[in-house]
Amino acid sequence: MRSWGYKIILKYFAPISKNPIKYLSCAFALLGAFYTLVEIEQSIWSSEILLTFFRNNLAIIIFVIIFISIIIYREKLEFSAFLGTKDDKITLKMSDLFKLKDTAIVIPTNTTFDTTMNGDFISEKSVQGQFQRKYYGVDFAELDKSLQFSLDEQYPNDYIELNDRDRTKRKRYGIGTVSKVTREKTHYYFLAVADISKRGKPENVTMQNMTQALVSLWDYLSKEGHSEMITIPVIGTGRGGLKDGNIEDVIHETIFSFTLAAQEEFVAKGLTICIYPPTLKNANVTWDDLCNYLKLQCCFAVENEKRRKQSMVSSSPVE
Repeated sequence: MRSWGYKIILKYFAPISKNPIKYLSCAFALLGAFYTLVEIEQSIWSSEILLTFFRNNLAIIIFVIIFISIIIYREKLEFSAFLGTKDDKITLKMSDLFKLKDTAIVIPTNTTFDTTMNGDFISEKSVQGQFQRKYYGVDFAELDKSLQFSLDEQYPNDYIELNDRDRTKRKRYGIGTVSKVTREKTHYYFLAVADISKRGKPENVTMQNMTQALVSLWDYLSKEGHSEMITIPVIGTGRGGLKDGNIEDVIHETIFSFTLAAQEEFVAKGLTICIYPPTLKNANVTWDDLCNYLKLQCCFAVENEKRRKQSMVSSSPVE
């Protein structure tokens, strides 16, 4: 309900404060259109039905005019841009992650790939917690088996054994490790973004780790992906406890790292960054700011790649 209510505010009412003149102009235009109909009725049929209706229902007519103006100029909570000259498309979308269809989904998780929700070890409000409740209820044995099967296949020896815990998993993998789980014909990529203590507290949640996780994800998808759309939430924020960045930083890094990876090789048919609507309520960034950043990154993707390659070419310093 909280998400639904905030989406309505952001989509229909927040834009009014940006350009109230536009809404007033629309309202007066609609009012003028109504009076034009009144004059046509009087001239052709010598009737005053519409005029009488207007006089008797002024409040209703004003409400309808305002309602139509809001609907006409409502904000689209989705913004897409193509990556330079490529067909790859990056999309910012304000939505609940698990309501999206026809896309693979990234699930941020911990480096031990723990799934237990006892004692709020994995919070029900986290992306992982919502996924587990939605598809597995309270028994995560099948999920654990699928996660471990994928890890054993891709990272058979890339872990360390932890000795400080006995009630949760002890194999700790590296930041950026990916485990693929398929559920109801949809691929879910569990992405390790942070370590976790034996009591369930996220550790080492930094922007450096977020960048490392994203780069590893794109690399994994380029080799093991299914050439499909991929949707990722804003990783590390919220219950992730990112300590040296914010929502804006993570979204910028997600866009920037994907544009660089997509210039080198095929990663996915397209990327959607899904933003849970209430997260922007207290964030130090606006929807317009994020859309403008995406637009600029996509416009200058080709130029950025040229400069990156030039910077990698060794040369003698100018004397």
